[in-house]
Amino acid sequence: MINDNDLNEVNRKLDVLIKLLAYQTVGKMTLTEGAPLLRRLGFTPSEIAAIYGSNAKVVSVRLAEAKKKTKKR
Repeated sequence: MINDNDLNEVNRKLDVLIKLLAYQTVGKMTLTEGAPLLRRLGFTPSEIAAIYGSNAKVVSVRLAEAKKKTKKR
């Protein structure tokens, strides 16, 4: 029978795999380029910050700038 500890461990491993795939997806993109893509894929600013080694406030600013730039086009 599966217990809570087993489920938590599976969840932790899936989180790591998702972050690795996200990191691979944005590859050599800068935060400014990659943050909007990751946001569209469902990542939160905090998760994006963890992928880039930044903080959520910086990510939020970059996302707002990208949104503003998109509206101008």
